[in-house]
Amino acid sequence: MNQVIKYVSISALIFVLLACSAFSSGRVEEPSGKQEAQVFWVLDGSMSAESAEMFLERYLFPTSLATMLWTDFTLQGGQVRLDTEGGYRIVRKQRVLAEAIDGYTVYAYNLILDVTRPAEGWPAQARQAEGRSAVAPGNRTVESYVVRFSYPEAAEAGSGLSGSQPKGVLPQPLEQALLAGIKKDGRASGKGRVERVEYLGSGRFEATVLIGN
Repeated sequence: MNQVIKYVSISALIFVLLACSAFSSGRVEEPSGKQEAQVFWVLDGSMSAESAEMFLERYLFPTSLATMLWTDFTLQGGQVRLDTEGGYRIVRKQRVLAEAIDGYTVYAYNLILDVTRPAEGWPAQARQAEGRSAVAPGNRTVESYVVRFSYPEAAEAGSGLSGSQPKGVLPQPLEQALLAGIKKDGRASGKGRVERVEYLGSGRFEATVLIGN
């Protein structure tokens, strides 16, 4: 299982450091079971289908999917530090969409994930109505936010990122959603996860993000 630690620029809405490492030996894990999810990615439209598949497998699946697990976040200046709790293994995947929009391609995959989370961690589901609070086990208060964004505007928001990036690296919908939820909540530190993301067509996305203390 993987622990994912990332540093991101909240103004650019894109990750500036992506690093995957194994759980430390002192962290205890427990299985959370298999979960189904439909997830979306946006890539440079000039990439072939074969190149896009390889790029997703090698780079974007590990980093993006981590945002659907409970993630510690801390604002540090103009950046957000993300430290994901738990891990997962992709049991099955099926591509169900490849839609071209303004020089980009939106890919959708139906996934079955085998999820593992740290013992005493947050529950896999903490559903509540938008704008309302819910108390999770351990007296943790969770807020739910609905956020919306669209491409290519979202991709262009990350164009000012310093340093060279591999072809096809764009701010992805799951990361966009988590950062937008953190920004909307306003607190300097806490925990968050993307509960669901939906594609509305024509490059438009809507997501529900859970933020707690």
